[in-house]
Amino acid sequence: MNLITHNKAYSIFPRETFEERRSLIYVRDAESALKARTKYETRGWRFLTEIDTDEIQNSKTAFAEGLRYLGDSRCWTIPLHPELDFSPKYWEANSWILRYDISSHPMHMWELLQGRLHFTYLLPVGLWLSVAFVQDKYKVRDADQ
Repeated sequence: MNLITHNKAYSIFPRETFEERRSLIYVRDAESALKARTKYETRGWRFLTEIDTDEIQNSKTAFAEGLRYLGDSRCWTIPLHPELDFSPKYWEANSWILRYDISSHPMHMWELLQGRLHFTYLLPVGLWLSVAFVQDKYKVRDADQ
């Protein structure tokens, strides 16, 4: 997965994306997803519904279980120029947990933190960060202020 913001480009699984041409499948039954997968399979991509146990347990692999966040050491993060003077950059506050079920099928584990904050954030299930922590760490101000 890749995304581009106003000041950086990110690849969450760079080796798997650009070198190995493979991707994890979370949504297996959606018709629109099947159509997109078919298009990329004809271009040489492999879509994985399960991962080998060795790869899950090896912390050096991109598909290993554990906490991830946008801009972590497993991501490729490329600054874009010229530097634009937009609002503060909160993208890297988003995080999730990559887990696998008993059959080694991937599961994304996250919840949305929203409400009193000006923006919505993706946070790992069961690893709640308090609003005060997020506000302090990322210099977020309450939307009501």
